[in-house]
Amino acid sequence: MKKLLKMEIYEATHNNIYLLMIGIAIVYGVYSGYGDLEMNYYNLTLGGYEALIAMLHDAPGTCMLISAFPALLIGKSFSNRTLITKVASGNSRGIVFFTKAASILIITTVAILIYSFSGAFAVTIKYGFNAPSGVNVITLMKILICTTLLYLAIFSVIILLGVIFRDNLKTIIVSVITILMNAIYLFVARSMNLPLYRHPMNLLRVILNNNSTFEFISFSLEGIILLGFILMLSYNIFRKCELK
Repeated sequence: MKKLLKMEIYEATHNNIYLLMIGIAIVYGVYSGYGDLEMNYYNLTLGGYEALIAMLHDAPGTCMLISAFPALLIGKSFSNRTLITKVASGNSRGIVFFTKAASILIITTVAILIYSFSGAFAVTIKYGFNAPSGVNVITLMKILICTTLLYLAIFSVIILLGVIFRDNLKTIIVSVITILMNAIYLFVARSMNLPLYRHPMNLLRVILNNNSTFEFISFSLEGIILLGFILMLSYNIFRKCELK
């Protein structure tokens, strides 16, 4: 399994789709980093920390922007028959599925984090990091770990859609629409008093200004549980589906 995972990551990182995703994340991240300084959601001192928090706050929109890439990667794996080739080579469906899912989730989450940190890095060079006095390495690590787990849970939905449709175009369209509808729901739920608190996209924002130990553990556990549930559901579909 370890060798197959290395091969999956190698294939993904040498794929033009991945390189394009990273390039867009860096360029758009630097652009957004300076643009978000005007928003100043949390009344912070001008600097890299303000840009980082503002860009993490924009996570729902960023998820929608990035979602087409993992959808293309999983859809392409079915379309070009690489999955059936690996199964036919003697690998179990379980190993093939989880290595593919892990590689896509890892590189997608890395890309979205690169987006946030590239913007913060660019702003830091010009203005300094300027984190508030109460913010330390532990605080930043809690935010980073929690947001990473929530990103993994959100993007695991694309894996589920990929094994349901097993088609490049359908997976991309439905994935982008799904992420878009959740982002819209997040926007309108506040004004319409709709259920919102435990929505993963909302938790991505809540953890930024309420990262107590309890919230950190609670939100992280929700990310892990959602990720595990969606991946197991996806695997059960993949295990029984016909690979053409």
